[in-house]
Amino acid sequence: MKKVFATAILVSAVLCSVFAAQTVKQLLPRIGDYTNLLLEGQTLSNSTLADGIMHIVPQNSLIYKRAEQAAAEDNSFTVGIVALAPYPEGWKDMSDGEKAVAIFNIMTAVSRQKGITYISRTAGYKPKTLIEESFCISDPDNSKSRIDDPSFTEVPAEYTQFSYQKDNRFGGNTFILDYNCTEQEIFLKITNHTDMKYGFVNCVAAGKLSMFIDAHLAEEGVLVSCLATVYDRKPTVRVLFYTVDIEESFRRRITGLKDWFVDELK
Repeated sequence: MKKVFATAILVSAVLCSVFAAQTVKQLLPRIGDYTNLLLEGQTLSNSTLADGIMHIVPQNSLIYKRAEQAAAEDNSFTVGIVALAPYPEGWKDMSDGEKAVAIFNIMTAVSRQKGITYISRTAGYKPKTLIEESFCISDPDNSKSRIDDPSFTEVPAEYTQFSYQKDNRFGGNTFILDYNCTEQEIFLKITNHTDMKYGFVNCVAAGKLSMFIDAHLAEEGVLVSCLATVYDRKPTVRVLFYTVDIEESFRRRITGLKDWFVDELK
Protein backbone atom coordinates (compact mmCIF):
# COMPACT_ATOMS: atom_id res chain seq x y z
CA MET A 1 0.00 0.00 0.00
CA LYS A 2 1.27 3.47 -0.77
CA LYS A 3 2.95 5.40 1.98
CA VAL A 4 1.89 8.82 3.21
CA PHE A 5 1.27 11.21 0.36
CA ALA A 6 0.02 14.72 -0.30
CA THR A 7 -1.40 16.25 -3.45
CA ALA A 8 -2.37 19.62 -4.86
CA ILE A 9 -0.70 21.93 -2.36
CA LEU A 10 -2.58 25.17 -1.69
CA VAL A 11 -0.37 28.07 -0.66
CA SER A 12 -1.39 29.67 2.65
CA ALA A 13 -1.34 33.14 1.14
CA VAL A 14 -4.04 32.08 -1.30
CA LEU A 15 -6.17 30.66 1.49
CA CYS A 16 -5.83 33.90 3.37
CA SER A 17 -7.32 35.90 0.52
CA VAL A 18 -10.43 33.75 0.06
CA PHE A 19 -11.51 32.85 3.62
CA ALA A 20 -14.72 34.62 4.60
CA ALA A 21 -15.67 33.53 8.12
CA GLN A 22 -19.37 33.27 8.89
CA THR A 23 -20.99 33.44 12.31
CA VAL A 24 -22.07 30.29 14.16
CA LYS A 25 -25.70 31.28 13.62
CA GLN A 26 -25.11 31.47 9.86
CA LEU A 27 -23.32 28.12 9.79
CA LEU A 28 -25.93 26.38 11.98
CA PRO A 29 -29.22 28.16 11.18
CA ARG A 30 -31.37 25.22 12.34
CA ILE A 31 -30.31 25.08 15.99
CA GLY A 32 -32.08 28.31 16.96
CA ASP A 33 -31.62 29.32 20.61
CA TYR A 34 -29.13 26.49 21.11
CA THR A 35 -26.57 28.78 19.46
CA ASN A 36 -26.13 30.43 22.85
CA LEU A 37 -25.16 27.10 24.39
CA LEU A 38 -22.36 26.71 21.86
CA LEU A 39 -21.16 30.25 22.53
CA GLU A 40 -21.11 29.39 26.25
CA GLY A 41 -18.81 26.43 25.57
CA GLN A 42 -21.31 23.58 25.67
CA THR A 43 -21.39 20.62 23.25
CA LEU A 44 -24.51 19.62 21.33
CA SER A 45 -25.08 15.97 20.41
CA ASN A 46 -27.60 13.85 18.53
CA SER A 47 -27.85 10.77 16.30
CA THR A 48 -29.76 9.28 13.40
CA LEU A 49 -31.38 7.01 16.01
CA ALA A 50 -32.89 10.05 17.74
CA ASP A 51 -33.65 13.50 16.30
CA GLY A 52 -31.16 13.39 13.43
CA ILE A 53 -27.83 15.10 12.78
CA MET A 54 -28.44 17.62 9.99
CA HIS A 55 -29.01 20.54 12.36
CA ILE A 56 -25.64 20.13 14.13
CA VAL A 57 -23.34 20.30 11.09
CA PRO A 58 -22.48 23.55 9.27
CA GLN A 59 -24.44 24.13 6.08
CA ASN A 60 -22.72 24.06 2.68
CA SER A 61 -19.75 22.20 4.13
CA LEU A 62 -18.01 18.91 3.40
CA ILE A 63 -19.25 17.38 6.63
CA TYR A 64 -22.80 18.50 5.81
CA LYS A 65 -22.63 16.45 2.61
CA ARG A 66 -21.44 13.48 4.66
CA ALA A 67 -24.31 13.98 7.14
CA GLU A 68 -26.81 13.95 4.27
CA GLN A 69 -25.42 10.62 3.11
CA ALA A 70 -25.53 9.20 6.63
CA ALA A 71 -29.14 10.24 7.13
CA ALA A 72 -30.14 8.31 4.00
CA GLU A 73 -28.10 5.13 4.62
CA ASP A 74 -29.74 1.85 5.56
CA ASN A 75 -28.44 -0.64 8.11
CA SER A 76 -26.18 1.89 9.82
CA PHE A 77 -26.31 4.54 12.51
CA THR A 78 -24.47 7.83 13.01
CA VAL A 79 -23.80 9.86 16.15
CA GLY A 80 -22.76 13.49 15.94
CA ILE A 81 -21.54 16.35 18.13
CA VAL A 82 -20.70 20.01 17.59
CA ALA A 83 -18.82 22.54 19.73
CA LEU A 84 -17.16 25.92 19.38
CA ALA A 85 -13.49 26.43 20.25
CA PRO A 86 -12.59 30.12 20.75
CA TYR A 87 -9.51 31.32 18.91
CA PRO A 88 -6.42 31.40 21.14
CA GLU A 89 -5.32 34.82 22.36
CA GLY A 90 -2.11 34.48 20.38
CA TRP A 91 -4.02 34.09 17.11
CA LYS A 92 -5.27 37.69 17.04
CA ASP A 93 -2.76 38.84 14.45
CA MET A 94 -2.76 35.63 12.41
CA SER A 95 -4.25 35.51 8.92
CA ASP A 96 -6.90 32.93 8.13
CA GLY A 97 -4.31 31.06 6.10
CA GLU A 98 -1.97 30.89 9.09
CA LYS A 99 -4.83 29.68 11.28
CA ALA A 100 -5.58 26.95 8.75
CA VAL A 101 -1.97 25.73 8.83
CA ALA A 102 -2.00 25.65 12.65
CA ILE A 103 -5.26 23.68 12.69
CA PHE A 104 -4.01 21.24 10.09
CA ASN A 105 -0.83 20.58 12.07
CA ILE A 106 -2.95 19.83 15.14
CA MET A 107 -5.21 17.43 13.25
CA THR A 108 -2.30 15.49 11.77
CA ALA A 109 -0.40 15.22 15.09
CA VAL A 110 -1.55 11.67 15.81
CA SER A 111 1.03 10.97 18.54
CA ARG A 112 -0.38 13.82 20.64
CA GLN A 113 -3.69 11.97 20.91
CA LYS A 114 -2.16 9.52 23.38
CA GLY A 115 -3.86 10.03 26.74
CA ILE A 116 -7.22 11.25 25.39
CA THR A 117 -9.82 10.75 28.13
CA TYR A 118 -13.57 10.37 28.35
CA ILE A 119 -16.11 10.55 31.16
CA SER A 120 -16.68 6.98 32.36
CA ARG A 121 -19.94 5.96 33.97
CA THR A 122 -18.37 2.81 35.43
CA ALA A 123 -15.66 4.97 37.02
CA GLY A 124 -18.26 7.17 38.70
CA TYR A 125 -18.51 9.74 35.89
CA LYS A 126 -14.84 10.61 36.22
CA PRO A 127 -12.26 11.03 33.44
CA LYS A 128 -10.72 7.77 32.27
CA THR A 129 -8.00 7.25 29.67
CA LEU A 130 -9.45 6.22 26.32
CA ILE A 131 -6.43 6.29 23.98
CA GLU A 132 -3.55 4.40 25.58
CA GLU A 133 -1.21 4.51 22.57
CA SER A 134 -1.24 6.56 19.38
CA PHE A 135 1.25 7.19 16.57
CA CYS A 136 1.63 7.51 12.80
CA ILE A 137 2.65 4.48 10.75
CA SER A 138 3.88 4.18 7.17
CA ASP A 139 1.92 0.98 6.42
CA PRO A 140 -1.59 0.22 7.78
CA ASP A 141 -0.82 -3.50 7.49
CA ASN A 142 2.16 -3.14 9.83
CA SER A 143 1.40 -1.57 13.20
CA LYS A 144 5.14 -1.48 13.98
CA SER A 145 6.02 0.79 11.03
CA ARG A 146 6.07 3.84 13.32
CA ILE A 147 7.03 7.23 11.88
CA ASP A 148 7.06 10.79 13.20
CA ASP A 149 4.09 13.11 12.96
CA PRO A 150 4.24 15.27 9.82
CA SER A 151 4.70 19.05 9.91
CA PHE A 152 3.32 21.55 7.40
CA THR A 153 3.90 25.14 6.39
CA GLU A 154 1.14 25.00 3.76
CA VAL A 155 -2.27 23.35 3.70
CA PRO A 156 -2.74 20.55 1.13
CA ALA A 157 -6.04 20.17 -0.68
CA GLU A 158 -5.84 16.42 -0.02
CA TYR A 159 -3.68 14.30 2.27
CA THR A 160 -3.67 10.72 3.55
CA GLN A 161 -1.84 9.24 6.50
CA PHE A 162 -2.05 6.04 8.57
CA SER A 163 -2.17 5.57 12.32
CA TYR A 164 -2.11 2.98 15.07
CA GLN A 165 -4.14 3.47 18.22
CA LYS A 166 -4.75 1.29 21.25
CA ASP A 167 -7.80 2.11 23.32
CA ASN A 168 -9.32 0.66 26.48
CA ARG A 169 -12.38 -0.74 24.71
CA PHE A 170 -11.30 -2.25 21.37
CA GLY A 171 -7.56 -2.79 21.86
CA GLY A 172 -5.03 -1.96 19.14
CA ASN A 173 -6.13 -1.06 15.62
CA THR A 174 -4.82 0.68 12.53
CA PHE A 175 -6.67 3.47 10.74
CA ILE A 176 -6.64 5.34 7.44
CA LEU A 177 -6.93 9.12 7.77
CA ASP A 178 -8.08 11.06 4.70
CA TYR A 179 -8.04 14.88 4.79
CA ASN A 180 -9.81 17.30 2.45
CA CYS A 181 -9.36 21.05 2.77
CA THR A 182 -11.35 23.94 1.32
CA GLU A 183 -11.17 27.68 1.89
CA GLN A 184 -13.38 27.35 4.97
CA GLU A 185 -12.70 23.97 6.54
CA ILE A 186 -10.42 21.05 7.19
CA PHE A 187 -12.32 17.78 6.93
CA LEU A 188 -10.93 14.47 8.20
CA LYS A 189 -12.32 10.99 7.58
CA ILE A 190 -11.00 8.15 9.77
CA THR A 191 -11.65 4.55 8.65
CA ASN A 192 -10.77 1.44 10.65
CA HIS A 193 -8.37 -0.73 8.65
CA THR A 194 -8.61 -3.63 11.11
CA ASP A 195 -11.48 -5.36 12.89
CA MET A 196 -12.35 -3.70 16.19
CA LYS A 197 -12.93 -6.37 18.81
CA TYR A 198 -14.16 -6.36 22.37
CA GLY A 199 -12.32 -9.31 23.82
CA PHE A 200 -12.95 -12.14 21.37
CA VAL A 201 -16.10 -10.59 19.84
CA ASN A 202 -15.80 -8.66 16.58
CA CYS A 203 -17.84 -5.50 17.23
CA VAL A 204 -16.95 -3.51 14.09
CA ALA A 205 -15.53 -5.20 10.99
CA ALA A 206 -12.66 -3.62 9.05
CA GLY A 207 -13.87 -0.67 7.00
CA LYS A 208 -17.24 -0.52 8.78
CA LEU A 209 -16.42 2.47 10.99
CA SER A 210 -16.10 5.98 9.61
CA MET A 211 -15.36 8.88 11.95
CA PHE A 212 -15.36 12.45 10.68
CA ILE A 213 -13.81 15.54 12.26
CA ASP A 214 -14.46 18.92 10.70
CA ALA A 215 -12.80 22.19 11.74
CA HIS A 216 -14.60 25.17 10.22
CA LEU A 217 -13.37 28.74 10.62
CA ALA A 218 -16.20 30.82 12.08
CA GLU A 219 -16.26 34.43 13.17
CA GLU A 220 -16.34 33.47 16.86
CA GLY A 221 -13.82 30.63 16.71
CA VAL A 222 -13.33 27.16 15.25
CA LEU A 223 -16.59 25.26 14.85
CA VAL A 224 -15.74 21.61 15.50
CA SER A 225 -18.19 19.02 14.15
CA CYS A 226 -17.72 15.27 14.57
CA LEU A 227 -19.64 12.27 13.24
CA ALA A 228 -19.18 8.53 13.72
CA THR A 229 -20.96 6.07 11.43
CA VAL A 230 -21.07 2.32 12.05
CA TYR A 231 -22.27 0.12 9.19
CA ASP A 232 -23.98 -3.29 9.26
CA ARG A 233 -24.15 -3.40 13.04
CA LYS A 234 -26.82 -2.78 15.67
CA PRO A 235 -26.14 -0.07 18.26
CA THR A 236 -25.47 -2.69 20.97
CA VAL A 237 -23.67 -6.04 21.06
CA ARG A 238 -24.14 -8.71 23.72
CA VAL A 239 -20.91 -10.24 25.03
CA LEU A 240 -21.75 -13.03 27.49
CA PHE A 241 -23.40 -11.18 30.39
CA TYR A 242 -22.30 -7.73 29.26
CA THR A 243 -23.82 -5.39 26.66
CA VAL A 244 -21.40 -3.28 24.63
CA ASP A 245 -23.11 0.00 23.74
CA ILE A 246 -21.41 0.71 20.41
CA GLU A 247 -23.34 3.92 19.82
CA GLU A 248 -22.28 5.36 23.17
CA SER A 249 -18.71 4.07 22.74
CA PHE A 250 -18.20 6.08 19.58
CA ARG A 251 -20.06 9.10 20.94
CA ARG A 252 -17.49 9.09 23.75
CA ARG A 253 -14.68 8.59 21.25
CA ILE A 254 -15.57 11.56 19.05
CA THR A 255 -16.25 13.65 22.17
CA GLY A 256 -12.77 12.76 23.41
CA LEU A 257 -11.29 13.75 20.04
CA LYS A 258 -13.20 17.03 20.14
CA ASP A 259 -12.03 17.80 23.70
CA TRP A 260 -8.44 16.97 22.70
CA PHE A 261 -8.62 19.30 19.68
CA VAL A 262 -10.06 22.14 21.77
CA ASP A 263 -7.30 21.70 24.37
CA GLU A 264 -4.64 21.71 21.64
CA LEU A 265 -5.91 25.09 20.45
CA LYS A 266 -5.41 26.74 23.84
